[in-house]
Amino acid sequence: VSTHQQAKATAVEVDDKGVVASALAGLGDAFADRGDLVAARRSYEESLALRNQAGEKQAAAETEIALARLSIEEGRAADAETAARKCSEQFHQERQTDDELAARAVLIEALLARGQQANAQKEMEAGQHFAVKSENSLLRLRFALVSARVALTSDHPRSSQRPLEQVVQLARLHGFVGIELDAQLALAQLATRIEPAATAHEKLRILEKDARAKGFGLIARKAAAARA
Repeated sequence: VSTHQQAKATAVEVDDKGVVASALAGLGDAFADRGDLVAARRSYEESLALRNQAGEKQAAAETEIALARLSIEEGRAADAETAARKCSEQFHQERQTDDELAARAVLIEALLARGQQANAQKEMEAGQHFAVKSENSLLRLRFALVSARVALTSDHPRSSQRPLEQVVQLARLHGFVGIELDAQLALAQLATRIEPAATAHEKLRILEKDARAKGFGLIARKAAAARA
């Protein structure tokens, strides 16, 4: 968080709204990871306002995707679905395939949060070719993770195990700590369905401790809630 705050302060000094907006977006990501959703929304909304003022249409839509992801964590999945669909359609028209992939991943998460597994499955299948073609390793892993979550919520949850393990391995290789922990959370959630309760609870306890130590309070909270 401090790094992004410093970047924001520096950008304000040189009066560069685009850089300030980027710093605010990064600050929003950091607050969201920590689990401070109120501060995250404030940062994202400030970033979006600046990007709209500057006429940065694509960058503004990217911030809207971040806000949509945040809406899911706030329990407003219907709002997230609406925003993600809007962004996905905009990026599709503009042929911004990586951004469309990011928006589609959030859309899938929103549909899963609303219990619409079949619709999430359709969106996941429609987005597969974007994921295969993307050269952005972070986006590919995020999409692989949400795709595995679709399988996790299906009638055959065990089919998600291998894909989730692969996401953990690749995220660790690339240094994407948040993705790695999120995939481990999904594996622990799978354990609650296919392993003895004591085993699953111990995995969640270890994950909660690890996530908290690494500054990912949101994932730690989810792990704690899954043990309750």
